[in-house]
Amino acid sequence: MQKERLESLDVLRGLDLFILVGFQSVFMYLARATGENSWLKAVFDTLFTHVEWEGFHLWDQVMPLFLFMAGTSIPYAMAKYKRKEERISGKLVYRVLKRVVLLWIFGAIVQGNLLDLNPDSLYLYTDTLQSIAMGYLFSVILFLSMPIKGLLVTFFILPFIYTTGMLLTGGYTPGDNLAEQIDRFVLGRFLYGATVSASGEVLFADWYHISWIYSTLNFTTTVLSGVLTGCLLKSSYPSQKKIRLLLLAVLVCFLISFALSWIEPIIKRLWTSSMMFLSTGISVSLMLLSYYWIDIKKRGKGWKWLKIYGMNSILAYMLFHTLNTISLREFWLHGFEHLIGDYYPVLLELAHVSIVFLILLHCYRKGIFLKV
Repeated sequence: MQKERLESLDVLRGLDLFILVGFQSVFMYLARATGENSWLKAVFDTLFTHVEWEGFHLWDQVMPLFLFMAGTSIPYAMAKYKRKEERISGKLVYRVLKRVVLLWIFGAIVQGNLLDLNPDSLYLYTDTLQSIAMGYLFSVILFLSMPIKGLLVTFFILPFIYTTGMLLTGGYTPGDNLAEQIDRFVLGRFLYGATVSASGEVLFADWYHISWIYSTLNFTTTVLSGVLTGCLLKSSYPSQKKIRLLLLAVLVCFLISFALSWIEPIIKRLWTSSMMFLSTGISVSLMLLSYYWIDIKKRGKGWKWLKIYGMNSILAYMLFHTLNTISLREFWLHGFEHLIGDYYPVLLELAHVSIVFLILLHCYRKGIFLKV
């Protein structure tokens, strides 16, 4: 039996990765080159930067969409186990745990300085890939152990637990909230930005206010929203009914986010429930548009090049963050510096993302995909 694959998911994942590893950094250098007061810089600051604390920019949607799509693929990858066609065995446990461990290691390489081989610069839970690993692990367990209705109930229970805990322990002040305090207590020296003084005291950076452990409740909820979407898209429902249910899901998520925002601020750095419902509504909206245009209307031909990124998303992420092309770019392009002046960094960054794209293109054509 041929393995099912949702083409719209590959394209949407590709769009997310293209923005992350192909577009944003080039746009950043271009915006800087045009000057602090240019309209291009204003657009970049409004759309393609993270909000410092409360609020939400387009750039804040990239990570939630990544988690959402990790969940959407689960019903397709685990279908035979859900249907009891194949029993849950050590082979499946190994497969799931291998994915979790590899994602964790890759995340540590990207932002945790794992390859320093130095415990003084090692951080344990700091990266998008690690949040995907945890959300994926718990979502697979829930998917295989619960009926769809149970998954739906869990989708609402987890953010309720998160918000209740935050509100009962003092709220959302940077550094003093429950989510950050749990990270500091559990991770200690291994929290990103933490250092150890001469006396042995762990000092936490006053500029780092991102939570991971407690926020895993809502990381899991975000991945679970993708699982529920994948279950719906994979179901035998007519396309029109799927579209109506997805539209209903979008409306519900936006309404809950709006209602929650009266008691809980939208803070991506803490992955608050209000932010989670907002980003989930956007993710479902994007999945709906992609599914309708590509899988139903069959009009997505011009977008299929994004599959080069989407079908090798982990490789794209790792290449962009770990492939050092500085010497190569500067050797071949240094002559342009005196010709284009302030725009020279734009050219260098464009060269970097182009090299990453060419590697991905080669892999795509040869059928080489990084599977974890």
